[in-house]
Amino acid sequence: MAPTGIAAQNIGGSTIHSTLRITFNERGFHTLAFHDDELNNFLLQIDTLIIDKASMISDQLLTYISELFEFLHKNNNPFGGINIILVGDLAQLPPVSGSSIYQSLIWKLFYSLFLREPQRQNQDIEFFNLLQKICIGKIDNETWHLLTQKKNNTLQSSELNTTLNTIYIVGYRENADLINRLICIMIPTQKNKFMISNCIDIVNNQICNDNSRLNDFKNKTNLPKSIRIQPGARVIFLNNFQYQHRIANGTIGVITDLDLDSDLVYVSFCIEGAIINVSFSKFTCNFNINGIPASHTQFPIQNAFALTVYKTQGLTLPDVSLNLNNQIFAPGQAYVALSHCTK
Repeated sequence: MAPTGIAAQNIGGSTIHSTLRITFNERGFHTLAFHDDELNNFLLQIDTLIIDKASMISDQLLTYISELFEFLHKNNNPFGGINIILVGDLAQLPPVSGSSIYQSLIWKLFYSLFLREPQRQNQDIEFFNLLQKICIGKIDNETWHLLTQKKNNTLQSSELNTTLNTIYIVGYRENADLINRLICIMIPTQKNKFMISNCIDIVNNQICNDNSRLNDFKNKTNLPKSIRIQPGARVIFLNNFQYQHRIANGTIGVITDLDLDSDLVYVSFCIEGAIINVSFSKFTCNFNINGIPASHTQFPIQNAFALTVYKTQGLTLPDVSLNLNNQIFAPGQAYVALSHCTK
């Protein structure tokens, strides 16, 4: 299992929330396992859980998973006595909400093993060693020289990638939106093959255009306020409802067509060396804001020529542009962004 769709896809697994049927609201975590006999029996058959991307799991979630299996097995030992294998780089991004996993009392019960053979940078050991220094904040003259040398080598390379083939990693969503808009404008398109899709926000059965509520909606859904939809635009998928096609939250594809009459968008994804073509319409997220029913309707995609550091979690990116300036606003973000590169 893994906390995100793309991370789960990478290991051939499923998300924590879909496997354990866990939901989260203001009152904490909940699961359907207590009300679904079939799910209950399935979970009772598990003797080992492997969970990837440990850095993104909060101490509260880890504790809840332990308590869930303790209850199911009627066993007061951590996780009800089953085996738990946590995998991940704790220097990667922390959980979206809650405290880091190592704040949990259960964390102290785990036995640590260190895997030292690189997978993503296995063709460039020099770059891997560089990342180990950056991870602990050791930016000495040698480290900076190697970074500068890599930048210069890329700029001088005859294989320099075009704007359309590069992922631009930034710290803030607003900057990603600006870069995405500028690049999309560069792509030639026909009038009947272009639209800007604005979300539809509803509160208490009435359309809401109140900008003061933007943060309320951002906290409830990852679907964007606005998207530029046109053939050739790179996008990232934002939910797991196409998981049967191996398309998860975080999978990157390219828009190939759109149908303005039926409000359909066609996107091609490269999955394990094969091209998967899918079409989808707008998706509605339903939730409550301070106890009032609300919804947010939008296509489940986001423009993806530029992405925030958080959105790159779980991705392997061959061609990246990253400015190490005040865009990198939190400790460890530079390491996280650079560690998604292969060389």
